[in-house]
Amino acid sequence: MAFLLRLLLIVAVCLAPALRVAAQDAPGPRVQVIGSDFILPAKFVRLQAMAGAEDVALRGASLSTLDNQPDWARADFILLDTPRPSDVEAVQAVIGDRLEIGDRPWVRIGGGAPAFGNLSPEAARRIAGYYAAGGQENFTLLFRYLKLHAMGGDAAALPPPRPLEQVGYHHPSLEAHDADALDAWLAERPTRARAAIVMSSSQVADGDAAVIDALIAALDARGLEGVGVWFDQRRPQGLTEALAPLAPDLLLNTQHIVAGDAIRDQLIALDIPALMTFSYREGGVEAWRAADSGLPSRSAAALMAPAEAWGMSDPMVISASENGALAPIPEQVEAVAARAARLVALRRKPNADKRLALMFWNHPGGEANVSASNLNVPRSLEALSLDLNAAGYAIPPLSEARWIDAARAMLGAFYRHEELDGLRERELAVTLPVARYRAWLDALPAVRRDAVQARWGDPARHWSVRTIDGETVFVIPAFRDGALTVLPQPPRAARVGEAYHDTAAPPDHLYLAAYLWVRDVLDADALIHLGTHGTQEFLPGKDRGLSAHDDAFVVLGGLPVVYPYIQDNIGEAMQAKRRGRAVTVSHQTPPFSPAGLNDELKTLHDLIHQHQQLDEGAVQDAMREQILDLAAQRSVDADMGWTRSTARIDFAAFLNQLHDYLHQVGGAPTPLGLHVFGRPASPDHRLTTVMQQLGAPYFEALGLDEQEVLAKDQAALHADPAFQTLQRHLRDGLPSSSIADPLLRAQIERAGILDRRLTETGETDALLRALSGRFVLPGEGGDPVRNPEAVGGRNLYAFAPDKIPAQAAYDAAAEALDSLRQAYAEEHDGRPLTKMAVSLWSSESVRTLGLPEGQILRALGLRPRWDAGGRIVALDIIPAGELGRPRIDVVVHATGVYRDQFDGLLRLLADAVERIAEQNEPGDPVAENSRAAAARLVAEGLSTDEAEALGRARIFSNAPGDYGSGVPDAVRDADSWNDAEDLADPFLDRLGYVYGAGRWGRKAQRGVFAAQLAGVQAAALSRSSNLHGVLSTDHPFEYLGGLSLAIRRAGGEAPSLYITDARAGSPRTVAARDFLAAEMRSRYTNRTWIQAMQAEGYAGTLAVVDLADNLFGWQATAPGMVRQDQWQALHDVYVRDERGLGVREWFEAHNPTAERQMIRRLRDAVAKGYWSPDATTRQALEARLAQIDSPSPPGATTHPGFGQGAARSAAASVPEPAPAGTPSDLVRGQVLEPIPPPAPAPSLPPPWGGLLFLLAFLAGGVSRLVSLPRKVPHAPA
Repeated sequence: MAFLLRLLLIVAVCLAPALRVAAQDAPGPRVQVIGSDFILPAKFVRLQAMAGAEDVALRGASLSTLDNQPDWARADFILLDTPRPSDVEAVQAVIGDRLEIGDRPWVRIGGGAPAFGNLSPEAARRIAGYYAAGGQENFTLLFRYLKLHAMGGDAAALPPPRPLEQVGYHHPSLEAHDADALDAWLAERPTRARAAIVMSSSQVADGDAAVIDALIAALDARGLEGVGVWFDQRRPQGLTEALAPLAPDLLLNTQHIVAGDAIRDQLIALDIPALMTFSYREGGVEAWRAADSGLPSRSAAALMAPAEAWGMSDPMVISASENGALAPIPEQVEAVAARAARLVALRRKPNADKRLALMFWNHPGGEANVSASNLNVPRSLEALSLDLNAAGYAIPPLSEARWIDAARAMLGAFYRHEELDGLRERELAVTLPVARYRAWLDALPAVRRDAVQARWGDPARHWSVRTIDGETVFVIPAFRDGALTVLPQPPRAARVGEAYHDTAAPPDHLYLAAYLWVRDVLDADALIHLGTHGTQEFLPGKDRGLSAHDDAFVVLGGLPVVYPYIQDNIGEAMQAKRRGRAVTVSHQTPPFSPAGLNDELKTLHDLIHQHQQLDEGAVQDAMREQILDLAAQRSVDADMGWTRSTARIDFAAFLNQLHDYLHQVGGAPTPLGLHVFGRPASPDHRLTTVMQQLGAPYFEALGLDEQEVLAKDQAALHADPAFQTLQRHLRDGLPSSSIADPLLRAQIERAGILDRRLTETGETDALLRALSGRFVLPGEGGDPVRNPEAVGGRNLYAFAPDKIPAQAAYDAAAEALDSLRQAYAEEHDGRPLTKMAVSLWSSESVRTLGLPEGQILRALGLRPRWDAGGRIVALDIIPAGELGRPRIDVVVHATGVYRDQFDGLLRLLADAVERIAEQNEPGDPVAENSRAAAARLVAEGLSTDEAEALGRARIFSNAPGDYGSGVPDAVRDADSWNDAEDLADPFLDRLGYVYGAGRWGRKAQRGVFAAQLAGVQAAALSRSSNLHGVLSTDHPFEYLGGLSLAIRRAGGEAPSLYITDARAGSPRTVAARDFLAAEMRSRYTNRTWIQAMQAEGYAGTLAVVDLADNLFGWQATAPGMVRQDQWQALHDVYVRDERGLGVREWFEAHNPTAERQMIRRLRDAVAKGYWSPDATTRQALEARLAQIDSPSPPGATTHPGFGQGAARSAAASVPEPAPAGTPSDLVRGQVLEPIPPPAPAPSLPPPWGGLLFLLAFLAGGVSRLVSLPRKVPHAPA
């Protein structure tokens, strides 16, 4: 039947020209149908044929083709086909008031109540009824009605419309569409699991159900009963009522649904997986296959983002527009059916029979390092094994120590390939026959298969291949415990660090083999990607709407993925959902506490208060000198931009600023340690978090000075009335009803709610629901201090991208921009800011609802135009007179994740910048810089036309489908470069794709990005999370530091770097170096943060490695960001242990290699000339390194697997020669190699190079540790 319908459609399309001529010559009335671009041309063709049969001349046009019919308004009847409210708006925007002021009868159908003009209400209702009901019978009656109405006949005598039921069901073998017919049909069918396919009744009425039928057939082939269903979206329970007779195990949505929150609530009640599918209307099947984006940005904003907010997952494009009608894309339909079958199996299989796989990440770089963003991975796996065991899985509890030992051993094989053989002996590896892998590889599309083989060669020659019992196999690091198999996600390339960010390169053979083993050999029922984040979602492929042949899709097949993801990183979570095909399960951040003032900062604060109480005189003068001395000794004055001499000159101003600074540092919300999945923080830590969530109203209700309370150290804070009040009511059981003050009582009642949210993480329950094929509740993210309403255990979603910036964010951006302009002017003797660069990140935009975008628009003098639903439809240029100041030119860098999610806004912005430049206002920096850039490009050899176009380009990012800059990897590989300025070239090259100037995502000459960056005076980045600063992750130095590098390389001076601090209250601009300094004080040199990390054991040590790496990253990319005393402070706290916290013992007990990595990074800072410590400090560094590298003395405690074990010969670490014609076996990670005991290390005065070499030579076999490009492609949000 479907074939016949498609055949008729093709015939109709072929006859369309003749039909148009016949229609125009028909003696009856002329009817013009105008549809939004959502309406496919095939519908107009079908209508023409039916109208012609009734002697009615009909023409149809979508908005994009309406200009081809300029006389449309002269038709006898005009019908507007607008199925959705957005279609009403789009059509109205084009035709304006021409219908209202004209005399032609018209009716609008769809998108709300029918509208009409120049017709009686009865006639309008009848016309709208026929058209909306659809189908051959109703359309025939429609055209007879229009003909009779036009000719004065008795149109009312015609039969009324016969619409399909408001609720209906479809299957190719189902003869009727009502519930009774469904019941009778199901009674005759074999009992099978069922999938409900949400469709439109018009697809049945119009004979346009080919895609639905293809989906039903694919489901049927996998043992599922697929049934189409449409329902009354106006009813609060319309979906659940419609699905009741079907009792489905799964829902597949193919439609745009406008019921909003009602759909979410119904999906929660249904408690079944809900998948979303889409159509590609911009071209045919082959066009879709070739497109960089599987789903255009406007479709993503209008269709995908709302569905994600309801809790739907796994967006898949299953059809494309062929010959004016939607045609199924076979491989996509099959992929959806495969995933549906796996989810239904999860739903129906007992937990005791399920097999699970779990992958973890090698982060930060180094063979002994396992972590995820703010998650204690070893303890989380221990907790997870307990929870799975309790839920009936055949998985025994797994101890943290055992997991660490196994993880270290498995990772070691990626760095020292000869250790792979030992893994099998320890039952820490599995095998996959190369023949089986080849068969799978050969079955891939030729373009994919050939790309893998061209890049990585013969799989049989891979370093992980061995011959065992006569069979050639991949040896894959993995360990199995009961029904759980745990694997490290293999490196992106054949060698650690190679092709890490080259998204044009397919994944390596071992990478593919590991996932194939999980899918087909283990036959896992589900895969857990543990923590933020891995690499699979950043593999090559379409940015949105993956193809089943994309690498990011191929590795998974139909395997369900559950992804525990930190709730604060919403932007990258969207990649995990959209490209990683995962159901995310958000997990909490670590708890928070005020940093508090400890050690020298506490002393300074006490001295200030004492000074304030003293009368003028010798004692006060002495106190002043104490303050000046201590502030200078600990470089606190430098944090604020003072010196001892300037502070003495204006001591009163200095003292006030110092007091404010100490309050800022002491009151800063500071994460305490890491989170353990499924486990709440300690009761005390939850109370300090709640205290900060309550904020100023709580302290006001208590009559306390918030700043002074939060500045206290931990002991004093816990003794303070603010903490004690929460303790009594939330822990000791004192009821809130005992509080007389209604304001305080309200605060305590709210505190109880917040505490319960922190206690009931919801994470384990959500993960178990996902693993049982049930619905995981959708939820927003954010850190708990900034957004106390965010809870864990949610399938994350982001704010609608087409509503950014929101009105509130645009308003707030005015203040943020003024703050930036003022900060720049103060730093540059009043010189105005005329050109800046901004790095846009998805997560920042989602958290702030578009504050960074608002700043850009404010700077350029642009005003968003929002529609009634809050969507931005245009950017209007603010006239220069109204703006009241010169425009500020802006060069925009967009991360790859941002580009994917906010493509629509970038297009509007690119167009607006070109319009500003074309205005050529006198003194306008946008126009002037465009001309200057064009002139530079002409001088570099571009044609005048090309240069003029590219001179107006302002938006740059990666190539479509590419993520990251490569800067962190290059910086950490400190031995590979001498001058950090050279790192700018790959940054300019990688991020030099133009988005604008008529070239969307096209590579421009490197000089284009540089030409636009030339003359940039300042670069800015927004930070809105209390969890992350500028040292907690590498992204800030990667992009803000990278921009600084690139601007200097472009021939400009080092730009001023700023942070738009949007963490609390009104946004304010802070010099990036000051932001970094405050972060160092409040966290990394603060005993509160350090002791919390020490409590995390092994996992906490890796945070120190990240700190050292990221400080080094800032030093290399933006030298003015880091002072020498900050390197000294890092040494004093973590090597010399000046706080007396037992730091050395902590490293020794849990992870000596982390201490080694940190000290090596300190030595890199010395070698590069960033830090010039005294001879004593240098000697202490070398001595400590020698101690770590020496064998453990008798009785020393080392964590199993992480100390220096039995000696192995240095030669054992040398990899086997690579096969001829292949790259050398380059390993850039931090490799632990056994060494003989080193000779005592002397102090190393300059020159460093020769003596360091001599020391290495004398040590014989000492392993050179280099910084590892992380395996986890942190593509920031």
